[in-house]
Amino acid sequence: MERGWLARLWAFLKGAVSDQALRWPLLLPLALAGGAALYMSAPFEPDWRIVTAITAPAVLLWLLLQRRGGGLLALAFGMIACAGFGVGAGIVRSALVSAPVLRQETGGPVRIEGVIAEIDAGQSSRRLRIHVRAIEGLTPDQTPKFVRFSFKGDMPYSPGRAVACQAILSPPPRPVVPGDYAFHRDAYFAQLGAVGFAVGQCEPLPTPPPSTLASKVGYWIGAVRRALSLHVYEEAGEKGGGMSAAMVAGDRSLITPDDAEALRLSGLAHLLSISGVHMVLAGGIVFFLIRMLWPLVEPLALRIPTPRAAAFGAIVACALYFAISGAEVATQRSYVMAIIGFGAKLFDRPAISLRSLAVSLVIVVLLQPESVVTPGFQMSFAASGALIALYEMWPKLDKPIRPGVFARAWAWVVGATATSLVASLATMPFALYHFDRAALFSVVANIVSTPVITLWTTPAAAAAALAAPLGQEGPFLWLLGKSIEVVLAIAHYSADMSPPVDLPRLGEAGLALAAAAIALGCVLTRRGRAFAAIPAAAALVIWITGPDPVGYVADDGTVFLKARQGWVQVIDWRGRNGLDPLIIGDDVRKSGCPSDAKGVAKGQACGLEMAGGRFEILPGPGEPEDGCPAAASLVFTPRQGLPLTLDPCAYAGKGGAVIETSWKGEASLRAAQMQSGRAWTQPLYPRPPRPKVSKPKDEIQDQ
Repeated sequence: MERGWLARLWAFLKGAVSDQALRWPLLLPLALAGGAALYMSAPFEPDWRIVTAITAPAVLLWLLLQRRGGGLLALAFGMIACAGFGVGAGIVRSALVSAPVLRQETGGPVRIEGVIAEIDAGQSSRRLRIHVRAIEGLTPDQTPKFVRFSFKGDMPYSPGRAVACQAILSPPPRPVVPGDYAFHRDAYFAQLGAVGFAVGQCEPLPTPPPSTLASKVGYWIGAVRRALSLHVYEEAGEKGGGMSAAMVAGDRSLITPDDAEALRLSGLAHLLSISGVHMVLAGGIVFFLIRMLWPLVEPLALRIPTPRAAAFGAIVACALYFAISGAEVATQRSYVMAIIGFGAKLFDRPAISLRSLAVSLVIVVLLQPESVVTPGFQMSFAASGALIALYEMWPKLDKPIRPGVFARAWAWVVGATATSLVASLATMPFALYHFDRAALFSVVANIVSTPVITLWTTPAAAAAALAAPLGQEGPFLWLLGKSIEVVLAIAHYSADMSPPVDLPRLGEAGLALAAAAIALGCVLTRRGRAFAAIPAAAALVIWITGPDPVGYVADDGTVFLKARQGWVQVIDWRGRNGLDPLIIGDDVRKSGCPSDAKGVAKGQACGLEMAGGRFEILPGPGEPEDGCPAAASLVFTPRQGLPLTLDPCAYAGKGGAVIETSWKGEASLRAAQMQSGRAWTQPLYPRPPRPKVSKPKDEIQDQ
């Protein structure tokens, strides 16, 4: 009996491996993305000579084994070579985008002269991205290429206009707490060398904008995109105009914060990304028009086949739409897949969806390797790959039949449910890692909103695009706005009804295993998908039994603790420009404890009953360190195990620390592992010293 069981298992494994003969090459793009992710997350800058010494032999061995028939060993060397190319892409990209970064806060307003590259409007202020020419007090080799600052009031100038503004600038902020959003890394690759806020109004300059063709085209596209988004916003209405502008032009600045939060909590935020639906709509309209009108012109129809002419027109339309849509990662993926699909029609070749996704992955990684570690890249490709795999597994009818109305409706409900469920499960690990939350009602919200998007929003957008050349798009944009209002109502209702479930955060190891499971489930076929169960089970175990963060010490010594009703801030050293960690959400409450330096200096400590145990903040006699104006001890007594004592100021300027509890309830402290020697971790000059405060007294006041 035992031999028979083992024999069946061995036969299943052999069959599962043999089924993947045509699928193994699809693992190579995944290795390329893995190499880029390894470069971006490495704690130090890899030496290109070592990378070359590893990659070159792997390429030669792969070529040699391929000439002898390939096999799994050839696949292994090919994946090593592709991972090396991913690391190399990161090294090259870092060198190409190198630009000066501001080293310290300006301390006061400085004059900035440059050209407006982009205007991102919000509810209370606008954010201006300036292509800098000069900044007061900085030499040319110290001047950042781009700066971005908030600007309150109306902005009468459009992108491409030379202006002079007064603003207070600071370096791009590092992660507030360990695991938080690495804005300084994304800013480096965007050549954004400083951020801040404007003081006063900007004034125009007579200096003409840059004369290079690339700069002129970039400013013109920015102006067209902004004008298009404002036009859509005005025609679609105030309630639905913001989301309509985001779906048409990729400009999310007109969406209200409440609507953006509702879309995120309901799992409908993917509608804001210019992705496959938008790209196919833009190209499909042109394809349909040319396909219908081309045969009417006999000389053209006799010389150029109609499908090829329609495919070429669709490719041009997709390229133009890509240029004005913001070119996000999801847009890049959709654009490449659309080009491959229409290109296959152009050359009378079949387009394979999973291979087109792999090609788009390779192109995005080689052009923007920094995007690999962003949630947009990960969630976009994970959802797309999972949906393609679902389509491949979906049962096909052997004989064509004509189902009735109820059968079609039921099939649509089943398909929409399966699509939403698979996409939600595929993106959940990345949401848990990057945002520490997941949209629990996303399946229901997507199912309910799908008919609105399919039967109302999409036709209205298509009709508006067809009527735009005639100047008659207004009524259709109004219909588009009304459909978006319905979608927003669904999003708000779903967000309000979603139960406040506290899910554990997924760590780096769990995310890597979950990503491997999703990749194997998408790439492998038939019995080979069973291999995905191994990393999926391991990721689930790590997620359930992994440590749960119950407190954060920020990079400046600020302390955030986890209460039963959300996160609270109990010590604040940050001053007026401090940022809350994005990883703990936007709703951070102040506790009743003394939350500033003066309160601790007076000996006003306190005790709090929090989610993981009891915290006590005790004033201490130490001297200020690293910008912390006073020393204080934080004592955490968990449900199980020994108390944990730490000095928050000891982690100031060192990336902060995380207080975690294990599944047994025991406490541990994990300090930040800061990157060093990377292009985006350039050393900053120290801040000006802050005034010292008197030594605190020993007194404990329970709350």
